[in-house]
Amino acid sequence: MGILAKVSIAFWRFHFYPAVFTAFLLTLLFPTFFGVENAPFLQSAEIYERFFPLIGLILFIPLYLPDSSEETTLLIKTKRFSYVGILFLRFLQILITLLLMTCGCLLIFELSNATIELDLFFFSGLANALFMGGLYAIGFVFTTQPVAGLILPLGYYVASLFAGEKYLKMFYLFALVEKDTDSKFVLLFSGLLLIIISFMVQKKRK
Repeated sequence: MGILAKVSIAFWRFHFYPAVFTAFLLTLLFPTFFGVENAPFLQSAEIYERFFPLIGLILFIPLYLPDSSEETTLLIKTKRFSYVGILFLRFLQILITLLLMTCGCLLIFELSNATIELDLFFFSGLANALFMGGLYAIGFVFTTQPVAGLILPLGYYVASLFAGEKYLKMFYLFALVEKDTDSKFVLLFSGLLLIIISFMVQKKRK
């Protein structure tokens, strides 16, 4: 088995699958619990944006968890595969799972006869989740603690709930109801940038 496959399988088996299971379960349950059946557009958008970013955030929690393992340390020291390459493989698994979860969630909305705009909802969900994940990644690399790393994205989430668009401007999380794609582009690229920066910071520590 190739080194890439071994790295990916080890991440899945020992760190990633609990997050995937939790996110999958919540994706199945939250549309039912919060009443999306026959929901109009505004209700669908509010429910989707309030809860799906948190589901996406769950998928990012394992991103740096394997770094304390002996196997990862030995692999980096042997220089058989770059540390950034290892991080990219983890991120790729997270991203693919996030895309599948987003599609699955929107399928539930469709089957529930909720009013949605598929392209807009898909892009919005992806942008929100990546930005929340980027905040977590930055929070983790500067604290090296998963719980402490969650403070930044959860604080931002609460700020979006209570401060609103007036203060957060283009970084307001819940802009789907206004069909604001500009802010979603900002969140998407900012999230990716934060993740890349976290890779670079973490690399210097190895």
